[in-house]
Amino acid sequence: MTGPLSVFGFEDGHACGYYRIRQPFDQLQKAGHDVDTNHGSDERCEDYRIIVGQRISKADALPVWRRLAARHKLVYETDDDVFTIDTWNVAAHFTHSPEVIDAVEFAATVSHMVTVSTEPLAEVMRRYNDNVVVLPNHIDAGLLDIDRPRRDRVTVGWAGGDSHLRDFDMVAPQLRRFLERNPAVDFHNIGTSFLKPMKLPGRHTGWHADVWDYYRSIDFDVGIAPLVDMPFNRSKSWIKALEYAALGIPVIASDSEPYRPFVVDGVTGWLVRSDHEWGKRLYELCNDTGMREEMGRAAKARAAEWTIQRGWPMWEAAYRSLM
Repeated sequence: MTGPLSVFGFEDGHACGYYRIRQPFDQLQKAGHDVDTNHGSDERCEDYRIIVGQRISKADALPVWRRLAARHKLVYETDDDVFTIDTWNVAAHFTHSPEVIDAVEFAATVSHMVTVSTEPLAEVMRRYNDNVVVLPNHIDAGLLDIDRPRRDRVTVGWAGGDSHLRDFDMVAPQLRRFLERNPAVDFHNIGTSFLKPMKLPGRHTGWHADVWDYYRSIDFDVGIAPLVDMPFNRSKSWIKALEYAALGIPVIASDSEPYRPFVVDGVTGWLVRSDHEWGKRLYELCNDTGMREEMGRAAKARAAEWTIQRGWPMWEAAYRSLM
């Protein structure tokens, strides 16, 4: 089937909504497709052939979702494994009650397709739906053009939310020791502040409402991306390393499922396999300007392969397959 697609997308209003719904839908619209999005439910969806629902998990939404299935093609979109949320992720663990998990299972099961960001997450969701499509996270090409702020002092940075408490707790002792031994290096924490609870020196910047203001606040020379090896994290994506790379920032990341496909070890950054390597790689990158710049250039070139301007046809192909 050819011709314009007719697609409506419900999104969660957060960064996930930007990457998984608003960003690809903007490109679909530019390509001539009839698309619209909304934060939460909206009766406008009835006018569209395909309806994409991000993270539908409220029991009172299920009758509506099931009714829509009679005359529309439904796509359940998710980028987290809600079935293995760690108890350290307090807010999400509390929010995802057994009733919510049941709602997720139901919404995914009655949908005509499920879209996810990674293959490990696809394996999880295939328990509930046979038609699961992987649409990897991309960045807007405009991010490659941002000239990030440069400071007089070398800056190590991390950006993330409170769901990463356990991940940050893993790296905090090595990071603290490195900063104590290298007082000429600054640390910048964006998002949830772990400075006080982890007894780390540094600066903190909260989240910005606009994603582009967030991008412009990233002034790292070296970015870190710790991830504990556990089921929930294995389904996560490479988006943090991709954002760093687009700004020309080499990353030091855990040698984990999300980062192995994207980070080229020793070229665009480093993959850490044991605790002591955090301090070693931080020392190397912070004290070698040439290495930072070379890896940063390679990282930016790698990020250029993953712009939504290049990747949007994956969404187009997935939705068209429903027709």
